[in-house]
Amino acid sequence: MGRVPSRLRKPLFIGLPLVLLVTGVVFFSGGGGRSDERGHMAANRAQLKRACAGLLPYEELRGLVPDDVAGEVSQYGTVLDPGEDSHSLVNCSVTWPGHGSVRVLAVALISEMPVTLRAEEILPGVGNDGYEAPGLTGRVDERGRTWVVAECPGGLAGRAREVSGMYVTADVDLPVPGKGKPAGYLYDFRTAVQAANGITAAQKCGGSPLKPPTRVLDTYEAHVTKDADGGNMKVVGIDEPGLGVRKCRGVGRRAGFPGKWTASGDLQDSRLVSVCTATVLDREDPMDTDPTPPDGAVVEVSAASWSGPLRESADAQYQRSGDSFGFRDGKRTRDIPDSGSRELALWAGSECAAGSTYHRVTVRMETNDLSAYMLTEAERTKYSKDARKLMDSYLADPDGWPRQQGCHESRILGEVEGWR
Repeated sequence: MGRVPSRLRKPLFIGLPLVLLVTGVVFFSGGGGRSDERGHMAANRAQLKRACAGLLPYEELRGLVPDDVAGEVSQYGTVLDPGEDSHSLVNCSVTWPGHGSVRVLAVALISEMPVTLRAEEILPGVGNDGYEAPGLTGRVDERGRTWVVAECPGGLAGRAREVSGMYVTADVDLPVPGKGKPAGYLYDFRTAVQAANGITAAQKCGGSPLKPPTRVLDTYEAHVTKDADGGNMKVVGIDEPGLGVRKCRGVGRRAGFPGKWTASGDLQDSRLVSVCTATVLDREDPMDTDPTPPDGAVVEVSAASWSGPLRESADAQYQRSGDSFGFRDGKRTRDIPDSGSRELALWAGSECAAGSTYHRVTVRMETNDLSAYMLTEAERTKYSKDARKLMDSYLADPDGWPRQQGCHESRILGEVEGWR
């Protein structure tokens, strides 16, 4: 996301020459910045304050508004016009042609979000730029889009069905103070939070206001190599913020799997979503793990939960790829195709603080043979037992997310074989 076009990198003010008048010497100094009486500044700021039903953080954004060109507003949505039929609560943009824009979109979370909730794509170090703001359910997705989720336990007005939450995306495409992408994404997060809080307050749908974040964390992890054949991959940025996070420390270790486990996870600190992963492999060079895990040993695990309005959205995304618990009912298989994944997922359901919740854990086995393989009945049974052992330990971990969220009435929903 380009945030500071080169044409905008200019001094904040310029000094004007002294002007000599007959009645005396009068001079103008640019020390106070451009006057609101010049150009389009005053009109643009007034426009920004009114736009989007006043949901934008005006005091934070007013200093970023350009003076060079008049702004243009495009807006619609049921919050702006309660009588209209729209999927959006708010879809609003303020654009200064050639000089940037502020955009915000708020949509009731009815079923599926357009941004990913899959555990493997939320984890730190997934290969794409990743940013999170601690204390918010939300992140910057692979397209550089900033989103947050707000709960509305009392329901949103004007919806045909009961809705207990919304997602809000925001994009502040202006020269913001600070360095690099995190500075720009912080403005995005704060704008999304302001909009979400304004809508929940106007709708009187309950829930605590979201706290505007004061920092953004980079969770990116790169893999690089100097070998021409792409071998000997090295990890850069292994000190990702999620490494060793408390809620994930017990994953793998508490399940009783042998080896020295290191864990990492997301840092959203959310009631609605949590993701952890753990491994016994060397995190900088998995091929250099000492001692080498025996063939068939559990070497990597993950544990994730989605609650309340995120539950159905996450399940729908796994349904599309055939990895939801209800997608592959029937007889379990033992035939692993050539280079097939030796990963098994187990799903469970609970009632937690934010409502009905899905949990998903995975176990991956070590193998030295990547060719097609037929599991023995004992090996296939071991997969199931290991996944159940991991799920039980995840739900019971006193420091883990399910216990912290008061999850109860847990039930097993089904397995998904990663090699099918």
